[in-house]
Formats: sequence, structure tokens, C-alpha cells
Amino acid sequence: MLEPRKRSILLQSLQLVALIAITFAAYFPVLRNGFIWDDDRYIEQNSHLHSVRGLEQIWLQPLKAEPQYYPLTHTTLWVEYHLWGLHAVGYHVDNLLLHAASAAMLWRILRRLKIPGAWLAAMIFAVHPLQVESVAWATERKNCLSGLLYLLSLWAYLQTRWGRRIWDGDENGESGMGWYFVSLLLFVGALLSKSVASSMPVAILILVWWKRGKIRLKDFYPVTPMLIAGAAMGCLTGWMEKHVVGAIGPDFDFLTPLDRVCIAGRAFWFYLGKLLCPVRLTFIYPHWNVDPAQRLWWILFPVLAIAFLVSCWGLRNRVGRGPLTAMLFFAVTLAPALGFVNVFPMRFSYVADHFQYFACIGPIVLLVAMGMRIATSDRYVSGVLLVVIAGLGVLSNVRSRVYLDRRTLWSDTLAKNPDSPMAHNNLAVELMHAGDLDAAEAQFREAARLRTDASDWVGVGQCAAIAGDYPRALEMYLKALDSTRVSNEPVFQRLRAGREFQVGTAYQSLAGEFPARAAEYFSQAEQAYLSAIELYPEYEDPRTNLASILVTERRYAEAIQQCQAVLEENPESFSARMNMGNAYYARGELDLALPQYRQALALEPDNANAMASIGAILAQQGQVDQGIAMLREALKIDPNNPLSQQDLLAALSKASQSKP
Repeated sequence: MLEPRKRSILLQSLQLVALIAITFAAYFPVLRNGFIWDDDRYIEQNSHLHSVRGLEQIWLQPLKAEPQYYPLTHTTLWVEYHLWGLHAVGYHVDNLLLHAASAAMLWRILRRLKIPGAWLAAMIFAVHPLQVESVAWATERKNCLSGLLYLLSLWAYLQTRWGRRIWDGDENGESGMGWYFVSLLLFVGALLSKSVASSMPVAILILVWWKRGKIRLKDFYPVTPMLIAGAAMGCLTGWMEKHVVGAIGPDFDFLTPLDRVCIAGRAFWFYLGKLLCPVRLTFIYPHWNVDPAQRLWWILFPVLAIAFLVSCWGLRNRVGRGPLTAMLFFAVTLAPALGFVNVFPMRFSYVADHFQYFACIGPIVLLVAMGMRIATSDRYVSGVLLVVIAGLGVLSNVRSRVYLDRRTLWSDTLAKNPDSPMAHNNLAVELMHAGDLDAAEAQFREAARLRTDASDWVGVGQCAAIAGDYPRALEMYLKALDSTRVSNEPVFQRLRAGREFQVGTAYQSLAGEFPARAAEYFSQAEQAYLSAIELYPEYEDPRTNLASILVTERRYAEAIQQCQAVLEENPESFSARMNMGNAYYARGELDLALPQYRQALALEPDNANAMASIGAILAQQGQVDQGIAMLREALKIDPNNPLSQQDLLAALSKASQSKP
């Protein structure tokens, strides 16, 4: 017979194993999933992940963050990129591990706070279908990492003297300053992962009120540094959402303060509804139209939300302070995502499942605790909740499969929200990449019908360009450029630079299609690229394309200058290395061209052009056998390359002449 303490430890160990195992069972389909939506900006095309210099930029250059200043999140992605590159499974495994650890930490906190049904509440948090978006989407490392650090910080705070006042009323124990500094450090880490963690000090004060029924001035002292740090990070995030990410412009300007209050009220009830009944979950929900003619109806949402919270306050002496505590936690944690401040995804929808990753803890804990207290039998209510957990786990398992890849995700989104222009646009991109140009163009045009957005016309132009119809591509790109907002805001300058770049590509393609007018088209392409560079000097693509034109026009010094500008920002730019090598090669400076080609080949080891260029130089420098070997290797990869064939014949001729 085990001693009570050992029996308790064994039981807790079994509960922990069960919690982690059930969480993995709910989400195991994500291990087969790929990347989706803005995983390209965060991971696939994020050059900051490639080098130590990129890691420095992640921490020291906030304005170059991709796309937000969450340096700890990006650092974890940097480490993973160097461990397993672009294999998505590694990123998904880590998200799942972080989420499971958060559930375990939540259970520990609830248990120490002596909240009934702590394990069941943590289990529901772990397997609820609303959490799928955060676990199955690699970019939402932000939520998973910030959530774990948030809970660890709260747990550490509860070990301090101030925390023990909340925990068990200990007023005179040891100071616990070591735990306090650990809590501060973890809190800063949570903020640097995602600024939504800034609500934690307010959550601590809510816990103080829950335990005591009042908050004293001295309760503010230990959380004041957290409040200051959270406010600072929140302000930085809000500023970047507007001026860097793009949460500014006509999509947001029309909202009045009353509109924002109405949206917040409706979002409050929307999130509660999805938490209680998680059906028809979708990646992009319909974008609510705040119609002034229906404002009297809309105002009911915030009025009823406030009335609900006031009722919880009024009933605190009869039903306890728990309901108000839980709902205040819910509202405060949701506040940054309720529409009071501009957040870029609200261009498409005012709500998203991952916005309530933290916030859902409040209502879940409340409902489980109420169930445990009002039930006549703990065993009965535990059984019911276990059935609920099993059902939620199955729903999460099914929902996880929707995130298999981009095409699956956008198809599912359109099945539930057919009027989403964003979903039409993104599905069109996937169809275009798959070669189904007619279907892709139809989706782009449907997106353009549902909104006025230049990117849809860019998509139509890209379909035309892939089909070889460069005049129509140019027409579409110019149409997109004309409809792009002119503004001094960096985000709109970058957008306009992108449109100028597309125009330049169309002119450059026309130069190849119509050699008689090549000089004219190259000149127009150059002007478009220069306009893009002026708007966005760090933009790599127009510089590399311009460099290729300058090499063609024998303006080698200018081409080298453009390549150097690119390489200062991104030393791992393959195109810049190749263009610089081409410029030196054309000038006859083979000793300068060779290292550029070698570095290009190191970046893309299977690139036939880089191999052939190296082979041609080696042959010309007297290393004929090595040159021939490189040229033959290049032709294995690209057998129909006429330049490689010509260089190989020249090298073979030189080899035969050198034989006695």
C-alpha cells in the first residue's frame, strides 16, 4: 500500500501523461501538414533566418522584422531553420510540444489555486478545436510560445511573497525575490514572443480581487514594472501594425469610435459562442458590415456584454467572485483583438480563432468549476466532462486536417465563407502554381469583384505572363499600379514598389519577345525598377532584375553597384551573386567573376548556370579537365542549355589542342 504522498505523486504523474497523450492524439494530423498563408513571410521566404546577421536584425532592427517585432518567436524559427530547413514537420512538432506544455502548466497553476476540476479544465483548453489554428499554423508559434512563457511567468509570480498572498494568504513569509525576477524575465520573454501577453499583470490583479474581494495600493507595486513593459510593447506592436504591417487606410478609416465599440461587443459574444459550440470553424470568418442604418441593433452587443459583467458583479455575494473573475479575464485578454485598435487581419475579418488562445481559459475554468460544485456527484460530472473532452478531441483531430496545405485550407474556407475575397485570391495563387491558369484567373477576378484591391489584378497579370501574353500582363500590372494608394506611409510605399516591379518584369519580358523594340522596353523596365527602388530601397527583386538589364546593355559598373547594394542587405542572394559574376565575366575579369559564381553555387548546389559559368572560367584559366567536368555536370542537369554546350565544345577543343 503506497503512502498518501507517494500515491498523490503517482496520480499526478498519470494525469500528466494522460494530458500530454490526449493532446497529441487530438493534433497528430498536424505532423503531416505543410506551410500555409503567411508562413512564407515568417519562414519560407524570410531571409533573416539564413544567417547570423539575420539573427542580429531580428533583435536589433525592429522595422525590418517579418512582419512584427517578436524577436524571441523569430529566434526559435531561426534555430529551427538551421536544424531542419524548410521541413514543416519540425515546426509543427514544436508548436504541439509548446501547446502541450502550456496545458500542463495551466493544470499546475489551477491546482495550486485550488480550483475544482483543474485537470479537466486544462484538458479542455488543450484539445478545444479553437486551439487548432494556433497549433496547426506554423506562424502561430507566437501564440504557443507566448502562452507557455505567460503561464510560466504567472506560476513563478505565485511563488513570490506577493504571490503567496494570493495563493494562501501568507503575509509574512520570505520575500521570494528570486522567483520575482524569474517571473519578470519570463514575462519579458512572453512579450517578445507576442505582445498579447501584456494583459498578464492585469490578470494578476484580477486574481488578487478574486481571493480578497479588494485590491490595495501595495498590490500594484510588484506588477508595475510588468504594466510598464506591457504598455510599451503594446504601443510598439500597435504602431507597427499600422505603419509596417499595413493596418491603416480605407479599410480602417471609416470606423467611428461607436463602430469599434459595436464590433467589440459582437466579437465578445461571437467568441463565447464559438467556445461553447465550436461548429463551422473557418480560417477567415465573414467580414461584418457595420451599417449605420443598423447601429441600433449593433449597439445591443456591447450593451448586453456590459450588462452581463455588471450582473456578475451584482451576484458576487450570492454566487461568489468566480464568474466575474473568469469573464474579466476573458474580456481583458481579448481586448487587443476586439477592434479597439487596428490589427491587419481585420481587413479580412474582425474575428479569428487564434485571437482567443489565451482568453478562453477564463470561461473554460469557470464552466468546469461550476459543474464540479453544483453536481451532486463528482464522479458523474467528471464522466460528462470526459465525454465532452473526447468529443472536442475528435473535432480538433478533424479540424487539424484542414491545415494540410494552402489549397486545402482555402477550399475549406470558401466552402464556409464563399464571399471572402482573400480566400478567392489565395486559392487562385495555388491554382496558378499548379498550372491551372484559367481557374486561377477566374478566382482572381472573383476576388476583384468582391473588393477593390490591386493585388487581384496583379494575379490576373501573372496568369497572363505565365501564359506568355506579356501585353495583357502589362495591362493588368498597370491597372494594379493605378489603383494602388499613393501615400508616404512605408507600408503603402512598399506596396507601390511591388506594383512598379511587376510593371518592370512585363516590360523586360516584352524586350525578349520583341527584339526589335528591346531597347525601348528595357528603358521602360529600367524606369519601373528605379521607381520601385526609390520607394523601397531595401527591395531586392527590382535591383537584381535591373542588374541583369544593365549587364545586357554592357553597363557593367552600374550592374555591379546594384548587386553590391543587394548583397549588403542579403549576402545570400543567389541572383545578385550570379549577376555580379556575369558583369565581371563580361568585362573579362575572370578572377573576380569566379568567386561570385562559387558563392552562387554554394547557395544553390544544383544550379546548372552557376556550374557552367565556373566550368567555362576554369577552362579558360588553364584548368581544362576541371572545367570540362563542371560543364558536363551542368549539362546533366540542363541538357538543352546552348551556352553550356558551346562552352563545353570550346573546352574540349582546347583540351585536344593541348595534347601532344
